[in-house]
Amino acid sequence: MRKQLYGHSGKILALAISCAVTASCSNQPPATLANLPTATLPAEPAITVPQPDIAELQRNYEAALASSMDPHTRRQIQLRLADLEMERLEQQQAQHPGTAVSYNSAVQRYEALAAAAPDDDYILYRLARARALNGETTQSLQALEDIASAAPESPFIGEVLFRRGEAAFNRRDHDAAARDFTALLQRTETDGDSPFADNARYMLGWSQLKSAHYRASTETFLDLLDRLNERAPLAQLPQGQQRLAQDSLRGLALDLSYQGGAAAIESFNPAGGSRPYQHRLYSALGDWYADKERYRESADAFLAFVEHYPQSTEAPALHLRAIETLQKARLDDEVLPAKRQYVQRYGIRSDYWEHADAEQRDRLRGWLRPWLTELAQFDHARAQALATQRSKSAREQRQLAAQSRRAFLDAAALYQQFADTFPDDSATPERVFLMAECLEQAGEYARAWQAYSDVAWQYKDNKRGPEAGYAAILMSTKMQSQSATGNTVARDLWLKRNTEASLKFAESWPGDTRALPVLLAAADQLLQQSQYVEAIAATERAALWQPQPDIKQQQQIAMIRGHSYFALEDFANAEQAYTTAWQLSADGDSLHTAAQQRLQAAIYRQAELAQQQGDNDSALEHLLRIRDSGRTEIAATAQYDAINQLIELQQWQRASAELADFRRFYPAHRLTPTLAAKAVVIFQALQLPSAAADELMRLAAGDSDPQVRRQSLFMAAETYREAGEKSKAIDAYRQYSTQWPQPAQQRLEAQYQLTQLLEEGNSERNRWLQQLAGNGDTSPRGRYLAAYGQSALAEQSYQAFAQLQLRLPLKPSLARKKQAMDTAVADYRKVLQFNIAEFTTQANFRLAEVYRQLSRDLMDSQRPRGLNALELEQYEILLEEQAYPFEEKAIELHEANIQRTSDGIYDGWIKRSFDSLARLLPARYQKQEKTLEWSDALH
Repeated sequence: MRKQLYGHSGKILALAISCAVTASCSNQPPATLANLPTATLPAEPAITVPQPDIAELQRNYEAALASSMDPHTRRQIQLRLADLEMERLEQQQAQHPGTAVSYNSAVQRYEALAAAAPDDDYILYRLARARALNGETTQSLQALEDIASAAPESPFIGEVLFRRGEAAFNRRDHDAAARDFTALLQRTETDGDSPFADNARYMLGWSQLKSAHYRASTETFLDLLDRLNERAPLAQLPQGQQRLAQDSLRGLALDLSYQGGAAAIESFNPAGGSRPYQHRLYSALGDWYADKERYRESADAFLAFVEHYPQSTEAPALHLRAIETLQKARLDDEVLPAKRQYVQRYGIRSDYWEHADAEQRDRLRGWLRPWLTELAQFDHARAQALATQRSKSAREQRQLAAQSRRAFLDAAALYQQFADTFPDDSATPERVFLMAECLEQAGEYARAWQAYSDVAWQYKDNKRGPEAGYAAILMSTKMQSQSATGNTVARDLWLKRNTEASLKFAESWPGDTRALPVLLAAADQLLQQSQYVEAIAATERAALWQPQPDIKQQQQIAMIRGHSYFALEDFANAEQAYTTAWQLSADGDSLHTAAQQRLQAAIYRQAELAQQQGDNDSALEHLLRIRDSGRTEIAATAQYDAINQLIELQQWQRASAELADFRRFYPAHRLTPTLAAKAVVIFQALQLPSAAADELMRLAAGDSDPQVRRQSLFMAAETYREAGEKSKAIDAYRQYSTQWPQPAQQRLEAQYQLTQLLEEGNSERNRWLQQLAGNGDTSPRGRYLAAYGQSALAEQSYQAFAQLQLRLPLKPSLARKKQAMDTAVADYRKVLQFNIAEFTTQANFRLAEVYRQLSRDLMDSQRPRGLNALELEQYEILLEEQAYPFEEKAIELHEANIQRTSDGIYDGWIKRSFDSLARLLPARYQKQEKTLEWSDALH
């Protein structure tokens, strides 16, 4: 029975002590033993014990006491009666909690028993409890002191030490309190754990703190928390132990504040590292600072944990507490950086986020959402403010621009984080639009294009969609213009993106006033990208647009269609489209001219196709109808090609008419000079050589190619000669010989023709003969013409010699004759130097004839008058003596000439040499030829 009471009483006292400690830590009046709840016996397992009637039990025990004479029995009955009285009073207190109950009767019974047995620790313990419940604190403590003195090994000694330490603590004798609490805890090391151990450690910690033993106090509190945490995480402990832990953390906060604050926490870590509840240490310190309005230190305490344990589960919450503390303290300059740091540490771009689980991320989203917006808006506003600032210094202005750009990029990054963190949030489209604006302001057009595109077509934001879509078009245009020269891949990519954005815009918001211009721009870009079918489809949509496109837009539609059909080689449809554009534009307008050129080009290509297919009639029709839309360069080219085709088809009359028409409308055209050659062919075919020659003279006068001019002039001279236009031929040959010294042979031919056309004896002819004779061309033809020229000149010398008669007085006349002979001989000897057979036989013949002629002229010369017969005879003998050598020389030269027959040469001049020899030596050379009859004898 006593053992049971001891155990039960220990539990009751433990509850009382816990309440007392809590009261002391919260500055409430300390609890006493009188505050303990009424003791109850523990229930026996599987046994139903009926509740006894305490009054009846008391009467029974009173009767037993009266009848018993044994001292020991009487003391046991008296103790039982004291306990029943205590129980009765406790029941009364429980039934009437609002009414004060006096425990005097129970105190008196226990005092009587204690007086009889002053060393009985149980009686002293029950007395102490009764006095405590009766409000006699001092007397209750005295009873406990009596236990310590009388029974130091009593099972109640733990509570005795605790209550004595508590009393010392209440009277602020913290050192005495610490000794008792320490003694109690030391006993637990040997006797086993005590129900007072937790509270003793707690009170020891406070005692040490009050005594300024901060490190010892810290270690004591940590020891208590470590033991509590071993039982369960602090948040999962029973409520009483949770309160004990919370108050211990408050004590730790005080201790740490005296040891340097958050910086001291890590110095108390166990060898294995930090504690599971490490964050509570920093949090408790931060809360304590905040309660004291030491906000800066409070925030630093929270942030210190974040710095030491950045990847811990609790780091975001403590970081948040730090920011809230700064806000509460109105430290505005520090709040924004702290929030920015928070986003960097725990946002979607952070390593923390990457390793966080779904639950952690959900919590982070709740904290990040308002701050991402706030920070982005702050940076955005700052960037705009910097962008509008102006400085007189160019350097400062550049710095402002750089700062503004950096701020725009920071804002864009935060808007992007918001979108990535909250992809389905209703505010995300707006944030992405703002991000796009920031990127645009920062010159990041490629990224701005993507953001604008997302708003327009990914989020399909009805409010900002049109503006975003149009901005995407502008951004891609800028990127295209900024692409490096030569980087065709990048330019083509952005052109393609611009086109796609434009088509999407027109499809998504057809009611927007910008939709049709954007669609037309896209059609033009499709054309540039060689997507002709798509370009035509876009123009077809544009043509059906409502409201109807204006004139300029209709012109644009027609031109794009024309270009696309032209590229697809559908030239008939291209012609139709260009015709529309041409008719919609005014004469003199640049578009009118362009449409006209393209229209004619489309017809021209139709002509080419027809010609390739062998349909020459259709090709001619196309070529000649081009001029119906205007006399342009293309029309001229087409008509020129038609002339060529007509010549090829030998339609000479029609070709002649078109040629004349071309010359009339295009007198200064670059092709006009070339028509002369074609006209030559045409006029020759029409058997009009004189007209053909006139055309050749055109070429000779106006062609840009000097060789064409030269050849045309020579051909004109020949054609005039063949046409019998002698005078024009002479003029042409003369012009050629004067203008074109090279090639030398053709010039010699021109000079030769001049010698043929000019009359003999003409001084100009002799000049050309002299040029022929003196030419230095060593080619066979050059040497031939030189021989010809020299031969003609020698012939003139010979004729002059032959025509000169010997007259009296003979001597001077003979001298002139010999001089003429010498000239003729010298000229013919020059001919012989060329060694041209045709002219060599002539020269040899003439040389022989010169000597024969002189011999004959001497013999036929006049005789002096007044000579007698003898004198005349002697005179003639003298003449014969003079003439004979010349005749002999003539025979010698003729015989030399006829010797060429042995070389296979026989021409008219050799024949004439035979005739002259027949006259000079008739006996030898004037014989009758005999003809033999044909005989078949040999056969």
